[in-house]
Amino acid sequence: MSDNSIALIPEEPRFIPATAKQIIARNRFAEMVPDADQVEIFVSETVRFFDCGANFEEVHCPLCGQEISLDWWQERMGEDEDDGFKLDRYRTPCCNGASTLRELIYNWPQTFGRFALEAMNPNIGTLGDEQRRELEEILGTKLVVVYQHI
Repeated sequence: MSDNSIALIPEEPRFIPATAKQIIARNRFAEMVPDADQVEIFVSETVRFFDCGANFEEVHCPLCGQEISLDWWQERMGEDEDDGFKLDRYRTPCCNGASTLRELIYNWPQTFGRFALEAMNPNIGTLGDEQRRELEEILGTKLVVVYQHI
């Protein structure tokens, strides 16, 4: 049996909302996904990668739009991760521009962060823009939505 999750991660990877805001947002998110198996707050000391699991298709350069080979991407992921991701800038193989791993364009969305709200098997399909904006207002930050299929 496969599982699906929705994770909401701040656009700024090192941002962690105040504890009171985390709890309010978690409770509101739980109301949005009442049939979810669980809704949790995730906080890490280091920046981690929030992937989309089996939904992952490809990576593109944010500067020229070219598809980037998964070999190059995996090598940079290995270089960048050292007890958490540093998010250093790397020269892209397509246009020789400088980009962090977070700035790359992922199909499906993936991102990096120290904080997330996660719902396991939320049973809602996708989260609406209005719902995302409400959680952004509660947390005081723009959010990236990652849909993971495992």
